Order: sequence, then structure tokens, then C-alpha cells
Amino acid sequence: MNIRKSILAGLVSLMAFAGEAQSYDHHFLLAGASFAVPENGWFELVCEAFNAEPLNKAVSGDAIKHTASDMYYDRFYTTEELDRVDAFIIMHVHNQDVASTNGIKENYEDYTYDEIQQYNTAYDYVIKRYKADCYNLKFNPESRYYQTENGKPATIILCTHWHDSRISYNQAIRTLAERWQLPLIKLDDNIGFTRKVLDEDGRQPSLKYAADTEKIYDITFGWHPLRGKEQYIQQKIAQIAMEELSNLFTPVPASATIEENSRAIAPGEPAYFTCRFTGIAPWNLTYTVNGEEIQLNDITENPTIIEVTPAADKTTVVPVAVSNSTTENGTVSGEAEIFTCQQAIAPTFDTYVHQANKTTAYTDADHLEIKGNTDTHTRESFLSFPTAGISPDAERIVLRAYYYDCVYPSWPRKETHPVEIAGNTQTYTTMTWDTKPTDFTPIGKSLVLGNDLNSYVDWDVTDWVKSQVAAGESTLTFRLSMGETDATGLLYLYSMESDDTRKPQLLVSSQASSGIEATESQLHIYTRPAEKSIVVKGLDGSCRITCYTLCGQPVFSRQIEGDGSLELPDMTPGVYLLNLHNETLHYTCKIIL
Repeated sequence: MNIRKSILAGLVSLMAFAGEAQSYDHHFLLAGASFAVPENGWFELVCEAFNAEPLNKAVSGDAIKHTASDMYYDRFYTTEELDRVDAFIIMHVHNQDVASTNGIKENYEDYTYDEIQQYNTAYDYVIKRYKADCYNLKFNPESRYYQTENGKPATIILCTHWHDSRISYNQAIRTLAERWQLPLIKLDDNIGFTRKVLDEDGRQPSLKYAADTEKIYDITFGWHPLRGKEQYIQQKIAQIAMEELSNLFTPVPASATIEENSRAIAPGEPAYFTCRFTGIAPWNLTYTVNGEEIQLNDITENPTIIEVTPAADKTTVVPVAVSNSTTENGTVSGEAEIFTCQQAIAPTFDTYVHQANKTTAYTDADHLEIKGNTDTHTRESFLSFPTAGISPDAERIVLRAYYYDCVYPSWPRKETHPVEIAGNTQTYTTMTWDTKPTDFTPIGKSLVLGNDLNSYVDWDVTDWVKSQVAAGESTLTFRLSMGETDATGLLYLYSMESDDTRKPQLLVSSQASSGIEATESQLHIYTRPAEKSIVVKGLDGSCRITCYTLCGQPVFSRQIEGDGSLELPDMTPGVYLLNLHNETLHYTCKIIL
């Protein structure tokens, strides 16, 4: 057993349900610039680990002087926000001597606005002002600290730069933390690499974790870390911050929730499940695969995708136990049922539509696109499949497509995208944004993780497909569209026109009996290869007989009146699917020629 795409990372991803009021254990306030804005994700991961409200006040392009200026004009936080904040984290990390004592005043009230525009005086002002504001809550009748002896405890936490390239700042912030006896999140010491040891290619190691570069001391370093909660570097930053904060606050207990990552696979393919954790990494997870107990220790990636060896028909994964440094026996939930499917049906039509190109058809494109979170560039994808060969008794039916690229409008990052699937039974030959149908029935949704890139993603359509098969429908058309989300990625999937072999498929977990002769009640079907014919006995009235390849491509379709034989066209020897359909019968079997 091994963890797919395993990397050192950290932590939490279970999120509060949108629209529901949440009760927090703590409230954390963050000041910073582009390294700290919510698109990064590390601060939000920290807050999730401690069930803390994230009051993220970071603004790209700002410096510590902007925070000082906002505090000077009483606009950085409200009195109500100040009253509930448990920790004030500062991540302004410009490479300056923020510990210099030049121009420092005894009290924050002694500063003029112009005097707090320097890096060192701005830091001094912010620290002194926050401490004074917390103390003065003792005089505020609306504060919970009203008439207390010392007002609100002022917990300020400082941060180094995310790696050790900014020597001036990193040294100065240590001096400042020591001067004020403040906790310091030492990212530079614990990030896992150093400027002093180059990669094998001779480059600075920070470059591989960054979206852009900067030069310091005429050396090129990684500048802004790759963004998104699922990025290794954001999870690592969060893990380091959590370890420091756990000295002050109690994190939420460890828990683990298991779900399918692969709902269905083809024979010979590996199977995967996803596990989501709460609490602080690393975690230890015990689970069973078809009853066999397995333990993985020191898991740091969250959510993590774990590979299992599949069984012939169905693989069941059940969580048993989870623990971490703060929880000996955490709660576990969920399970994963992964089906091995013998039948893979190819689409007969697929395309995508583009909101900005309303009259353009993309039916010949070698890929499909899905995008949301925009008023002008939304994309939706559509795929059609035949129902022939799909057993009404199938245990699982999934639509799957290979996810090979994701493009963002600005910063590259990793995000989870909720892709919704809906269906109808209409047949299409072309489509544009202006002509796309809207009469679809919602079926479900799959969360496409950042770490799902370069793998199949799938959607469970079992119940809906079986109901259409039972109703005698011959075509299934699916729409893939982005659900409500702040994620901004443009997802690329291979289409049926792609040169890549990993094209979309409808996987079916069971099919009708195979062999030279198949029966259902009084119905008997067998082949006469020498005579190139099929014999059907037990039919009551007229019936449409359609032959398909195992990939769902039609070979021929004939009408037969009661019992009799049917002459076959020239066909390559092999295994085919034969579908018999009338008002009272819907039967599929294999035939061998």
C-alpha cells in the first residue's frame, strides 16, 4: 500500500457548511500582504485546525506601515472584533531592519502619522497600539473585559519570512520577538530547505515552491509561494504555525473521514480512496481493505489519497482508528466502496460550450472544459452514451474522464472544484452556448481535488442511469458544470476526439451473462458461427435486436418477428453485446462469434 503523490504537507480541510452559522472556539486576526491573503490558504488551514474564526485583514501590496496607518485612523479592526480576537498574527516580512530603535517613541500616542511610515517605527506602533487597545477594553462597558484589572490579554504572534532568503528581516524579527517576549513562528528554520544548500540543478530550493522570483543579494529566490490549501508549501507553512499556536491554544481533536476517490475502475487498474483529517498533522490512520487491517503513520498531506490493491469485483475500505499528537483515539467515519467494472462504454458525442464564444461549436475539440466563478467565461461540457449493454442490475455506474490540466486566471494554485453532473435522454450532434439545452435533471456532484490532477475523476450516476434503462431510453446525455465555489480554475479533460487513450467512459460494474448461449426465463439466444446467424427462441411478438461492440458502438440493428434466426453481417470474430428491446422486454447478453 502506498500514498499516491505523497509529499510532506500539513493539515486540515474539513470546512463549515456554507450558509450555516458556526460556533468558534477561538478568533485569530491576521495582518499581512500577498503572502497572507486568503488565496494562499495557510492561515485558513490554521484556523480550521483550532476551530478559529479567520479574521484575515491581509492586503496584497501592503506593508507594515499600512497596518499602522489603519490602526492610527481606527479602521483596522472594530471594537467588537478587538473584543473577540484571541491572537493577533503579523506577517509583514519585507527585507528590512524592523528592530532598529531609530525614531522609536516611548508610547504609541507620541507618534505622528508621518513617523510611522518607516518599517521599524510602524512595527513598534502596531505592537504598542494593539497592547494599549486591549488594555483599554477594561474601560468599555460593552466589552467582556469591562472593569477587569488589566483588560484583555494582548497575544501578538510574529512570523519570519517563509524561507531564509530575507536575512535582514529574519534576524530583525527575532530581535523584535525577544525584545517584546512575543511568540515567533519560525518558518525559515522549519520549512524543510535552506538557501545554503542548492538543489541538484544548482538552483535555490525555494524556486520549486514559488509562483515567481525575486533577487536578493543578486541571488534568485522563490518569491510568492504557490497558492491553494492543497499546495504542499501552504500546508507546510500552516503546520509550522500550528505547532507554535498549539503552545497557546488547544486544537480540535483528530478525526478521519474516508470516501471513494475511485468509485469504479477497469480491470488491472489501481484503486484509490480519499481521507480527510481534522486536527494537527501528522496523523496515524488504521483502516481495513476487505477485512484486512492496514496502518499508515505520519501522514501529513490533507486530504490524502491512498492507493489500495483492488479485489476482483468490489473493494471495501473502512476506517478503524486515527490519532495524532493531541488525540489518542479520534473519531472515524465514512467508507469507500470501489467497484471493478468489466464494461466500459464509449461516448457517441461530446463537446463543451464557452460563454464568451456564444455561437462557437467545439464538437471536434480534443478536450472538454469546465469553469465557473465568472460572468463571462463559464464553460460546461456535455457527453452522450448509448444505453445498450447496461444491465438494469448493475451495482455501480460511473461516468469518468481524465483530468489532465488546470489553468488559473492569475496566480497558479491548487483548489477543490465542485463539479456537478446532470442528465437527460436527448440526442445531440452539435451545440453552442446559445443553443445548449437546459432540460437536465440534477444527479450529483464530485469534488475535484487539486491532487486529482493527472488522474481520472468520476461521477456516480448509478440510480439515474438504471431508471432510464428501465424506462427504455436509448441515449444518456450528461452535463458537467461547476457548482457554487470561489475556486477559479479552468479544468481540462480529454474528450473522445483526443489522441490520448484515456478518453471518457461510462463504467458499468456488472453485465448480463456471457457465453454462446444466454437465457432469461423462456428466452434463449445462441449463435451459429458457421452459418453466420443468431437464433432467438421464446420471443413474444416483435422485437428490435441491436448489436454493439463492448465499447458501446453499434454494429447493426434489425427487427425480428417472434422466434427465428437472424443473418449476421460480416463481423470480426470476438465478443459482442446483443440488446433485445420491445414494450415488455429489455434484455442484454454477450454473444461470441
